[in-house]
Amino acid sequence: MPNQAARLGILPGPDGEPIHVPVDPAVQPYLDEYPLPNGEELGGGLAAFSFPFSQDIDQDFFQVRLDQNVGRSDQFFVRYTYDKAAQLLPTDFPQFLRAFLSKNQFLTAEYRRSVSSSTMATFRFGYSRTRIGQDVEANTSQPLPPFVPGRESLGDIDIGGIPRFGPQLSADVSLRQDVFSFQGDLLLSRGSHTVTTGVLAERYRNDMFNPTFSRGLYFFGNLEGFLRNSALRFIGLTPEGDLERNWRSTLLGAHVQDQFRIGSSFTLNGGLRLEYATLPEDQGGRDINMPDLLATDVTVGPLFDNPGPNLSPRLSFAWDVSGDGRTALRGGYGLYFNNNLQQNLIVTVTNPPFTPRPVVPRPDFPQPNFSRGVPLAIRPIQWDIQTPKLHSFNLNVQQQLPGRMILTVGYAGARGRNLLRDGDVNVPVPGTLSDGTAFYPPTASRPNSSFSAIELKSSDGQSWYDALIVELRRVSVAGLSFQSSYTFSRNIDTTQASTFFSDATNGTVSWMPEFANPDYNKGLADYHAKHNWVVNFSWELPFARESSGLTHALLANWQLSGIGRYRSGPPLTVFVQANRSRWFPALGPGLGPDRPSLALRPVGPRGTRFWVPRSSGSIPPRSSCSPPARRATPDVGRSSARISESWTWLS
Repeated sequence: MPNQAARLGILPGPDGEPIHVPVDPAVQPYLDEYPLPNGEELGGGLAAFSFPFSQDIDQDFFQVRLDQNVGRSDQFFVRYTYDKAAQLLPTDFPQFLRAFLSKNQFLTAEYRRSVSSSTMATFRFGYSRTRIGQDVEANTSQPLPPFVPGRESLGDIDIGGIPRFGPQLSADVSLRQDVFSFQGDLLLSRGSHTVTTGVLAERYRNDMFNPTFSRGLYFFGNLEGFLRNSALRFIGLTPEGDLERNWRSTLLGAHVQDQFRIGSSFTLNGGLRLEYATLPEDQGGRDINMPDLLATDVTVGPLFDNPGPNLSPRLSFAWDVSGDGRTALRGGYGLYFNNNLQQNLIVTVTNPPFTPRPVVPRPDFPQPNFSRGVPLAIRPIQWDIQTPKLHSFNLNVQQQLPGRMILTVGYAGARGRNLLRDGDVNVPVPGTLSDGTAFYPPTASRPNSSFSAIELKSSDGQSWYDALIVELRRVSVAGLSFQSSYTFSRNIDTTQASTFFSDATNGTVSWMPEFANPDYNKGLADYHAKHNWVVNFSWELPFARESSGLTHALLANWQLSGIGRYRSGPPLTVFVQANRSRWFPALGPGLGPDRPSLALRPVGPRGTRFWVPRSSGSIPPRSSCSPPARRATPDVGRSSARISESWTWLS
């Protein structure tokens, strides 16, 4: 936070001597809202600040189910579930509280009929309504004018070196989804074959209110620029922007599977699944597309070209090798598609012409002149987008050991293709230095001058997962049972932290342009864990088993159980805070992350270590991109799995 001297316009100069900066009157009310620091001096006119926070969670859950048998052949059940929750989330400033809200309802009805001893039919009807959103507050000590006329409160202020000031950027976002579903399955058992076939139909209604950027965001390069009221840029939605969308879509599916026994020791499973999803269509006709990324304007119409139906094969087997049930070999393969892309629709709301998001350079503060906005930033979906898919395969052998123990050793793998990710594709084309380093000159311009950032949702991401799995399990003997499961794995991808509402754990966008090397964004996934070991046991205590009366009631039938877990820490992506390479104009030249050029060295005790450059050469030269890929330096790759090692035991 700005320290006392900075609030008076006194900042340290380049030579260490104080300089006097006039505090602009328009800035003063907002400067006064920054909390007074209560920690150590950090330099540059800043000092640390902390405050206590209570993260409250309220949840109400209710479920009721009715089961009924009708004669000897018919059954049905009805189940209703209600789940409502509110969670107060931590923030950087005490004035700007925010709560995550959810309210979910599920209704399921199933009818099952035994047609014969070898034929069964099942019909399932479902309805679900899920609502998620957030409430944000702006509890300032004095009324402050909003950045965008007509909005409920001020927006956000980004100052280099200071946490973002203001309410959550997505404000009071609200997402509601209604799903109507029908599923019918038929099971047929004929000799050595057990065949299952069925159909599925789901109707989706997605209603969204997405005010992200609606209150606006100011960028200041540093504290001095803020005091002088010298904003670099403003990003926000215009006052007339339409914040609502109402999409409708349908998913249809059919499947068939056959479980076939060959002799008494071999079972083969094979199946096919066909799925087709219609294009999500906004009922207000506000969808846009951009097949040509060099076009001067977007096209109002379907979001993308429908990739069509998907056919998913599945195959597995189980073999009793010795025929005595002591050794088993199992394996399988499946191809899985993610046809449900509704979670990605939200990024398309802030698109012209219905919801323009201008970037205003050198704006007035605290209210910009939107007519000075440079070409708009847009978020289209790749026109020829492909459906994300995952190839999953495994092979394991299971052996029964003496002492009623079972050992399982296996391999599991997966390959993700056509995975979704985001990235600004309207970046300058770099030159190349004599050593092969990509170079972005300060005068480089965007390929499409009609727009600023073109944040494309594309389907060119990939992932690779390989794991060795070892499990030792003992069934209950004399009341004692235990299980030990260890996984040694490697999880690599090109998409982490590059998607909107990403599952990334580091919360930092790590997408970089693949200007020359297609593996530039390839690295350990955020959820990679090299080692994962879980042990548990259960012991029925042998006390007072033969007793009776009060002694038996108090001392008999006690059980001791426990579970322990060791897990490697998550990987680490290291960034240079300033965007020296100028590759990322979505945030403006000189703003945004870069990667260090050379290997880093860990500093600090094990479990709390951080990273510093091995040499000054680790910082990339001005206008140049560093050569290594994400998490590619050996030191980072080796130690990132040990950042926060943990051992947990519960009993």
